[in-house]
Amino acid sequence: MGLRRIGTLLKIAIAKAWQYPLTRRITMGLLFIMAITAIMSFDYLSDLETLEVGQVSAKDIKAPASRDIIDEEKTSIAREQKVRATPPVYTHDPNIVVRVKSDIDQFFTTLINWRQTEQDGLGEGAVLNDETPGERMDRLKAQLQIAVPENILLKLLAISPELLAFTQIETENLIAEMLSMPGLTEELNRLSEGMPPNRAAGRVLPYNMEEANNLVQERIENANLSTEIKDILSGTVPLFLRPNAFLDVEATKRLHNEVRQTVAPVTFPVRQDQMILRAGDVVTEEHIEILSQFGLLRTGDIWLQSAGMALLVSLNMALLVYFLRSYRRDLLKDERMLWLLGLMITLSLITAKAIASVQLHEQPDVMSQLLYVIPAATGPMLLALLLDGRIAIFASIVTSLFIGLMTDYSITHAIVAFLGSLVGIYSVSRFSERMDFARAGINVAIVNSIAILALGLSTNSNFAVVAAYGIPAGLVSGILSSVFMIGSLPYLESAFKITTSVKLLELANPNHKLLRKLLMEAPGTYHHSLLVGNLGEAAAEAIGADPLLVRAGAYYHDIGKIKRPPFFIENQNQGQNPHDKIAPSLSTLIITSHVKDGVDLCREAGLPSTVVDIVEQHHGDTLVSFFYHRAVESDRTESIQEQDFRYEGPKPQTKEAALVLLADTVEAAVRALPQPTSGKIEGLVRKLIKDKLNDGQLEESDLTFKDLDLVAQSFCRVLNGIYHTRIEYPDSVSKE
Repeated sequence: MGLRRIGTLLKIAIAKAWQYPLTRRITMGLLFIMAITAIMSFDYLSDLETLEVGQVSAKDIKAPASRDIIDEEKTSIAREQKVRATPPVYTHDPNIVVRVKSDIDQFFTTLINWRQTEQDGLGEGAVLNDETPGERMDRLKAQLQIAVPENILLKLLAISPELLAFTQIETENLIAEMLSMPGLTEELNRLSEGMPPNRAAGRVLPYNMEEANNLVQERIENANLSTEIKDILSGTVPLFLRPNAFLDVEATKRLHNEVRQTVAPVTFPVRQDQMILRAGDVVTEEHIEILSQFGLLRTGDIWLQSAGMALLVSLNMALLVYFLRSYRRDLLKDERMLWLLGLMITLSLITAKAIASVQLHEQPDVMSQLLYVIPAATGPMLLALLLDGRIAIFASIVTSLFIGLMTDYSITHAIVAFLGSLVGIYSVSRFSERMDFARAGINVAIVNSIAILALGLSTNSNFAVVAAYGIPAGLVSGILSSVFMIGSLPYLESAFKITTSVKLLELANPNHKLLRKLLMEAPGTYHHSLLVGNLGEAAAEAIGADPLLVRAGAYYHDIGKIKRPPFFIENQNQGQNPHDKIAPSLSTLIITSHVKDGVDLCREAGLPSTVVDIVEQHHGDTLVSFFYHRAVESDRTESIQEQDFRYEGPKPQTKEAALVLLADTVEAAVRALPQPTSGKIEGLVRKLIKDKLNDGQLEESDLTFKDLDLVAQSFCRVLNGIYHTRIEYPDSVSKE
């Protein structure tokens, strides 16, 4: 009995708490957090194996499918062997010859000057009274600024000036020959043990100073020179050998990465239902590798991973709430729209997870490229149509982030998803016809492809794989995004009772059953509605309102007149006015009832509430002045109340409803204007707008004085095009 009472009290408490909007919104947020966390944590929570090397398997594990398993160790060895066989990249210094020739010239000039000053007994080369020959030689070496063996220096000082000049020329020639060969390095970076320097495919491979010196000695030995000059050159030329090539570390790394990509992975086949592990087997590295590539191995603590993911999802949800509080506070109060927003994000992630969970290809690099097929732009494009472009952009950031996490923490997939979503949002934001949806899909496909190509090149991915798999996947993603958007939009519009641009275009179709009925039963009203639509749409574009909503509202604003068409002057034949036979009060009741009749007809036909609101508000609580003044004139008791001759309202609550009210008033008045001219039209338009403003009909809308001026200009421009001056034809021409 006690438990039953506790259960009853708990139900009462929950029901009472559920009455508060905050409770419902918090519950909604928690549900979406749990749903998205479960989607993102699917890999952690699924039935995977938790095994380590050396552990004994508790059960038999078979291969779920046939696949070529990549042997990571052998693949790595094969790739490194190819890298070691590839020469590094060296940067050649083309100016080295000029600099070294300058050093040679300075060296020999110093020797010549020294010899001259010693012979003359002057200058720095003169023999000092207390200077020994060794000290004098040290002073010369200091002036030369190069470590010259003493025996070579003595030989250079002993030869004749002619031979010294000849030695300089030969030294310069040999050095120029050696340094003109690219690839001379300070110390050769050997690629593998015992690898000799060689030339392959016309490319000079690097060689070191020792090899260059041996080549110099060979040149000198084979030269037709005296033994004395050969000895001097053998000691002098090596002094001026300089490296002309320097190892380019970054270019070498890039080259090695490219070489690694060219080596195909070493694989071995595993067939479906083949036994990977038997119960009681000791787990080895090979077992771990096979299970990992089949996606059967769980790594890490699942509870910590799930908790981290829940924290990340909660952070994104908190940022979304903060964004809505800052920019769309009204949306936080609309639970229906919050459900739609959460549902779009959740369904986008479910779709992405479903695709990411399928093994599309055996090779990891190909699989990564194929994951670009995820239609990430679908959800953001739908949100742009159903809610708001800014909300769609924020949602695209969230979904792109989670798509990047799904695709093995890939920043490239997140970037492509975001860029595709962004262009999709902008493509549908200015919707004017259904073909715009197809164009949006094409735009997304093109941007996806360009982004995939750019990221593939910048990350040094295998270009062949990117071109064969990544770019086509991006194209398919764009088309799928458009297809899914078109297919789901009508259901979402109906389920959440949202009026989109697509719905408004459908309502503006003349073949709609209500418009066809209006055309057949009240043709005057039909043509009046078309003109009101043209006026209202032009004004809406001028002030930044919704032109499609204004046009649709204008087409249906007088739909209630089909109940009693003859009572409205635009549908009357000349000389037949039924109001002449009834009291002004009854006429007023008939005239004003077309608003209520129109609202009922629109609701029966399932028209959106935004259009129904325009129908209901398009007269506000305006006075039916014609019948009011007739009633006053005919009444002798002064019992006529002005309120009885006004529409029930409400006054226009939005810019769009106010524009329809003004366009309706202006079109009817200008139609009755005798011999309309541009000046007459503008004067009447501005007077009518001012009258409505003074009557308070616009006080609940968001129209400003600047808006009203733009509206008047737009009305005048359209009306001048309709009621322009025509040429008066001669009678003969008229008869023809």
